[in-house]
This record gives sequence, C-alpha cells and structure tokens, in this order.
Amino acid sequence: MFKSFQFCYCNVNLNYVAYRHAIIYNYTENNIKTLTNMLAIPENEAKKFMKSKSFAKTDTEDLKESIEFCKSIGLENNDFFEYPTLLTSHPLIKINHYNSLKDTGCHPIDAWLLSRATTYFRSTITRFKNDCYLDDNVNVAEQLLSTLTPSIKKPEVLKKGLKLLDNMLWSEIHKTILFSWLKVRLKATEDEIIKLLRIHQMIKHKSFITINENIELAESLGLSREKILKSGYLLHNHPVYPKTMLKESPFFAGVNFAKQYKTNPKLMMVSPRKIKEIHKVLKAHNIPDEMIQKVPAIFTMSPHTLTFRIQQIKNVPDLNVLFNDPHMLLMVLHHTRVSNMLHFLKKLNLKCASLKYLRQFDDAKFEEFLQEGKDVNGSHDVLNFFSRLLNKKKKDIMRQLRDHPYHLHVSFVEIDDTFKYLSDMGYTKESMAKCMPILLYSRDKIKLVISHLKNREIFQNVSQTKQLHLILYHIEKKFHFTGNGIWRTDLTMFDERTLE
Repeated sequence: MFKSFQFCYCNVNLNYVAYRHAIIYNYTENNIKTLTNMLAIPENEAKKFMKSKSFAKTDTEDLKESIEFCKSIGLENNDFFEYPTLLTSHPLIKINHYNSLKDTGCHPIDAWLLSRATTYFRSTITRFKNDCYLDDNVNVAEQLLSTLTPSIKKPEVLKKGLKLLDNMLWSEIHKTILFSWLKVRLKATEDEIIKLLRIHQMIKHKSFITINENIELAESLGLSREKILKSGYLLHNHPVYPKTMLKESPFFAGVNFAKQYKTNPKLMMVSPRKIKEIHKVLKAHNIPDEMIQKVPAIFTMSPHTLTFRIQQIKNVPDLNVLFNDPHMLLMVLHHTRVSNMLHFLKKLNLKCASLKYLRQFDDAKFEEFLQEGKDVNGSHDVLNFFSRLLNKKKKDIMRQLRDHPYHLHVSFVEIDDTFKYLSDMGYTKESMAKCMPILLYSRDKIKLVISHLKNREIFQNVSQTKQLHLILYHIEKKFHFTGNGIWRTDLTMFDERTLE
C-alpha cells in the first residue's frame, strides 16, 4: 500500500554546495597564511601555489600535517614547488606510501618517488632499480616477507630467479604476499580474503607492518576474527589515531573509546583532531555530552557536514522542536533519511512525527507504522517532550495527561507553539505544569478565550493556574468536556454564548 515510499539520495542540495564553496574560499586564505608561516616564504610566493585549484580544496589542518611530515623525512621547499601534490594529497596517503616504499627497501625516498608512488607500485621492480631507488641485488619478495608478523613461507609463484622477479610488478608481488599472509594472520579462507581485498582495495598498497599493527590493536580491543574481516577498512587505518585517543583521551566527552572502538570500529578511522573539532561544533550548539554519549557515531561525521545538518534541522520546525531530545543526534547522523521520512509523512498529512517514528531505520517497521494510519506520537516521546519542556518528572506528567483521551494526537510543533505563547503572556512553567492539558490546545483558541475573559473580575483575581483551568474549561465546554477541543477547527465556533 505504501510501497511508493522511497529514499532519494541523489538529489543535490544546492544550499550545501554553496556552503562548501564558502568553506573552500576560507581554505584559500588560511592556506596562504599556513604556507607563508610554515615554509618561511613571502605571501606572493605562497599565492603561486593557489594557481592549482586543488590547493583551494585542501583542508588547512591537512596541509599543516603534510608539511610537517614531508619536512620530517627531509623534503625541502624546492620539492614542494616542483611537486605540489606532496602538499595537496591527504597526509595519510603520503605516510602510507612512504611506509610501503620503506618496507620495499627503497633508498632514498625523495620527492619524485613519493609524489609518483602509485605509478611505481604499478611498475616493475626493474624500474625501481633503473631509477636507483633499489640496489641491484635486492630481492623485493624476500624484503617484504621479512616485514611480516607472523612470518610465512614464500608463495610458490615468487620462487624464481632475481631477474624474473624483477620483471614482475611491485603490486603483483605485494598482493601475492598479502593474500597468503592474511589467510594465516586472520585464519581466513581463500574466499574470505578474496572478498576482503575486493571490497577494501585501499589495502593493496599498504605496509604489512601497519596492517599487522591495526590487526593487533583490534584484537587487543576484543574484536573477533569475524568482526575484523567484516570491518576490513581497519586494515588500512592509521593506527596512530586510535592509539592517541586511548592514551591521551580515553574518556573524551564521557565516551569510553575503548568500548566504542569495539562496538563501532569505524570510530578508529577518525583522527583525534577531527574528534575534537566535532566536539567543538556540538558544544557551539549547546549539545551536552550526555547526548553525545548516546550517539558516539556522531564522531564519524565531517565537522562541515555536521554544522550544516544541525543548521538544517534548526530550520525545520518539526525537527527543531526535537532538538533537545536525548536521541536528537540520530537525526543528524541520518539526516537525509529522516528528511525523506518527514517529507513522506507530510504528504500523507500525518503531523505527529515523533522521534520514535523518525528513527525507524528499519524499512519494514516504518512501513508497518504507515499502514496503521494513526496520526499519533509515541507515548514515551510525549512524556520526554513534556518533561524537557516543563522540567518535571515523567510520572507527574503521566498523572495529568493520561486522563486526556487525545494527548498523543497533538504535534510537538503545536505544543511548543502554545507553550511559547503562554510564556510570552507571562505564564510560568510552574503554573503550566499544574494544568498541563492546556498545552494540547492551539494558541489561537487560547488567545480567543483570553480576549473574552481578560477583563472579567473572575479571571483577573485568580492565580495563573486557575486562569489556565478557566481557559481550558471554556474551550472544552462546547465539546461537553470530551477532549475534542484540541482539534484545529474553525475558530468562529467560540461565540459569546460559548464563553458565558
């Protein structure tokens, strides 16, 4: 019946494109300053780098890391001018390539070789030797095998003379050893390794020492062999990231990272710098650590995407009203899906989009909710919403709301609108907490009743709580106190006789 509901991920969000362009412009300015300071060159020299569009798109912090790494291995300013990709490619790419070249026995590893690493990986060993990066007597297969833990026997295909071996591609030798070693290291079948290497192709140029370091770390955190194979991206991770977090900030933002790394291994792929940037963004929007602890996967997002999505949520009333929900970050993490679900609910004229339904990431369960055709909020979400709104315990809220037959049928946007109206009229949270059902009624109905009662002595000389009860009484009087006064119907029903 509702099979027409489909998620569309291909639509281009023009606002996000514009947002990203603004960020890129900022990169340009910041990158010029970074180049000027870190390379100790005049600004006009730094601007020459900007002729390459890739410099404008390079994250400033990544640029800093690239310069620091390149300088640590002996590269100089002239190398950067001659091979600018050394600065624009991600620092991890250079680190990975450098480690693989080092494992191969290459010396020296200069700017040319590092900037052309992928080309050399696709070349024969003879090219390495002809270009003087390897001594003639180096047996690359033996060299790579010596880096393995645990060690393995040389694969049959590599048992050949040095000349024949030199005619093989570096990538061919590396893949042959990698395939045989991973079967032993992970106690895996041939089919499992074939699948692993097909899905996670970034492993193919990775240093064996680094791969083993990643496996050892995963094992120390309690990940099973099956979980490591399923999370193959861990094998091409930068092990410094999780090791730094575990050493320096094991409980950052109250999140137990050792525990979360085991539950959600993708977190191990995020640098400590990015984690702190994301936390800074969340704090800027007054999102407490308690909410972060419920959705630690939020740290896997880009800080820029996170900022944009939070702003988008604040711009949509149905989502903004849930901003203080303990599980709000699920809306941020799955923003595209949540937006599509909300849009679909609106098309069906369903107004009660509580987080219980918006976080139904199981299509079958969401389909089941749609087929029920009930425009109601989840009871637990209603209690949570009122609790946050009035700072009251859920049991106190339940005691008042459960007597109203339609307390699940009013959207949070409308409840929030009424709350803001009464607050603007001077009513306190405490007075509203003693007459909670009033928040289920539209501001327009309340406003109309107040306009008729405000000059009456019976209304003026009583407490705020009694005023709210009087308003509620006059709204429901016409409906014989059945609760039907909550429906957003024609306001002309309230004539003078109704309000007598």
